Amino acid sequence: MKPKTTRKESLIMDTVYHRIQNHYDDLSSTEQLVVDYILNNGDFLNLKMKVIQESLHVSAPTIVRAIKKLSYRSFTDFKYALANSEKQENELNPEESYEALIDSISSDFSRTIDMMDKEKLYAIATVILQSHRIFCVGIGSSVSVVNSLNRKLKQFGLWSNDYTEAAPFRDIADIASKGDCLLIFSLSGKEEQILESVAKNKAKGVTIISVTGFSNNPLAGLSDISLLTYQTPQKRTKLRSRLMLSVAAEIIFETILLQKNEEK
Repeated sequence: MKPKTTRKESLIMDTVYHRIQNHYDDLSSTEQLVVDYILNNGDFLNLKMKVIQESLHVSAPTIVRAIKKLSYRSFTDFKYALANSEKQENELNPEESYEALIDSISSDFSRTIDMMDKEKLYAIATVILQSHRIFCVGIGSSVSVVNSLNRKLKQFGLWSNDYTEAAPFRDIADIASKGDCLLIFSLSGKEEQILESVAKNKAKGVTIISVTGFSNNPLAGLSDISLLTYQTPQKRTKLRSRLMLSVAAEIIFETILLQKNEEK
């Protein structure tokens, strides 16, 4: 049985990034692009609707519809909510100084925590605890996140294996069946090897859980449950940090422990 929501939890759940996490799946692909564009812009208060229209070739009603699906009355309300949620006033590039780097990581951490939806986390914990087998999947720099969580799930007594290379990805569909789950960590959500494996396993009734970076990506669309993390846009895209994926993995595991204790 889940605990009642406290007043403090209610305040956290009303943050702008939590609303985005909670309603992101309700947006169409075009509406998701609109929200992604606004978040990546950074200069929220000075952003004009006309700029979004011209940059994305979308209509004003599409932008307004996306904002209203996030439970905001207007584009202006949404901009001010984002501006008020900022943890820092100086929007320096993370690479400009050590202090700015720490501020950026702190801001990303706060936003990611705000985006951790309680209902989704409990749903993920329930699926994992009830699954016959758990296939932890990741590639590249997400491997360390996958390896760490897989080890904890094993120690907890669950059947779990990690898959971190393209060839083993293809083998999962030969093993997995209904009642199993794929737990995938991918910052971009666009790796072809992972997407191919997901499509095959989804057709077999395997539950797909993904943890990705905040963006409009195909993996999130294919998943039964998708948990999003935030990262400030950076110039060095090939060396993007997986720290927020690690944060999400830790929260998932701690939620599993909470769920198990509540069942006793």
